Amino acid sequence: MNHPQRSQSQVSLKHLRDLLVLYTPLWLGAAIGFGALGATYSLLRTDHYLARQPLVVRDEANSAVDRMGRFASASALRAAQETVLDIAHNRTVVAAAMREIGPPNENAPADWPTVTDVDDAIEQSVNVVAPQGEEFGGTEVIYLQTKAESQQRAIDLCNAMFKNLTNHLRKVRQVRADSVIEELSYTRDLAQEKLDKVAAEMQKMESLIGEDLGDLRNLNDAISGDSATRRTLENARLKMQNEEVKLRKMQSLLDLLVQGAKDPDQLLINGDDLLRSQPSLQRLKEGLIDAQLQASKLVGVYTAENPKRKAAEATEREIRHRIVQETQSVINAMQPALDVQTAETKELADQVRTLTQKLAVLAEARTTYADIDADLRNRQQQLANAEQRLSEAEANRKAALSTSLVASLGDPIGTDKPVGPGGTSITIGSVVAGLLFGLGTVFLVAPGQTNAQGGRRWSDRLMADQGRSGDRKDMRSLTGRRASDRPVSNLEQGLAQDRRKSDQRTGSQSEQNRS
Repeated sequence: MNHPQRSQSQVSLKHLRDLLVLYTPLWLGAAIGFGALGATYSLLRTDHYLARQPLVVRDEANSAVDRMGRFASASALRAAQETVLDIAHNRTVVAAAMREIGPPNENAPADWPTVTDVDDAIEQSVNVVAPQGEEFGGTEVIYLQTKAESQQRAIDLCNAMFKNLTNHLRKVRQVRADSVIEELSYTRDLAQEKLDKVAAEMQKMESLIGEDLGDLRNLNDAISGDSATRRTLENARLKMQNEEVKLRKMQSLLDLLVQGAKDPDQLLINGDDLLRSQPSLQRLKEGLIDAQLQASKLVGVYTAENPKRKAAEATEREIRHRIVQETQSVINAMQPALDVQTAETKELADQVRTLTQKLAVLAEARTTYADIDADLRNRQQQLANAEQRLSEAEANRKAALSTSLVASLGDPIGTDKPVGPGGTSITIGSVVAGLLFGLGTVFLVAPGQTNAQGGRRWSDRLMADQGRSGDRKDMRSLTGRRASDRPVSNLEQGLAQDRRKSDQRTGSQSEQNRS
């Protein structure tokens, strides 16, 4: 069972060997040609060396003092490092660095570096990368990488790139600071203009208030709303109340005295409290009471003609007469004091009225004054904030001219060997590529192994297999007929002719091999 398979395998290997021997010029020539091309390229190519310089990027000090220059987030760090990459690929920076180190040879044109030279350097010779192939934002350290024809030139280019990179970063910060300063200056001027306008309104209102400005400010500033005017009003109102009480007492006493001057008995009925201020009338009142009591006693004992009774009645009449005279004298003496008390009470009332009106005016102006004062304070705070931000921006501009946000962690280090594969590796790889190309071409154009089912080429065999498979399906579909009775198709006739031609060709090749 396995004997036919081993025979077929031996025939296939023999056929493969015959093909390799027959097409040796093709695959060997391809290998030699590719190898020659690789060797020529390795001899004519220019070696390139790399130089790398570690850099660290920090945040601006005004926003990262507590963090010692660290960024607040990884996204901010990544944005800063990408900014460094963009500036490193800037044409101005690269062109300045190339002009600083000079052209690579003496045959360079006078306008070197040209735009093409700068673009080629940006694409091939200058780059900013993260360590160990990481993405930006993973670490604060990045590497400035340059490529040149020699190790020293790569190091010089790296130094020149770092110098121009930091200078351009300072310029970027300066331009940004100038823009911020211009904007903040406009904001400061606008705040100053609005403050002057509000201050003019405040000055106009204070001029209208006049001497009551202190009271208005006290009303506006004090939490309780107390002021000197209010305290004066309260004192004047209290004093006026006391003076009104005194005036009413004096008026009541005057009325009592007027009645007593007409009828002394009125003094006996009323006026104990009022007559305390008049001791003479008080004693006459008491004497009249005593005389009336004595006369009453004598009336019940003696007749009207009794001398004792008459003397008591005469004493009573005399006291009444004295009371009338004294009352009239007191009335005349009280009138000036009453006028003075009335005038003083009226003056206090006028003062209370004036202070009340003044407080009403101040209370009416207090709302407007409070609004203007609050607006003034707000404008002053806005101006102070604008001044502070402007000072910080000016400080940042000065810092941008003297410091850099990118610092070097060491000198550039160049590679000892050229980057990329060596000449030997390129030549060997070219030979292998040529060999694979030649073998592939051989198997593509060479005829396949001849057998009972084979065709002329490998592709012919595949097409023949597909054709035979289709014919078998057609023959299976013909039921009820013998194989000898089946019609012969055009495809079967073509296959038979191909088999006869292949057998003749194989026989001729075998005779040639034996000879």
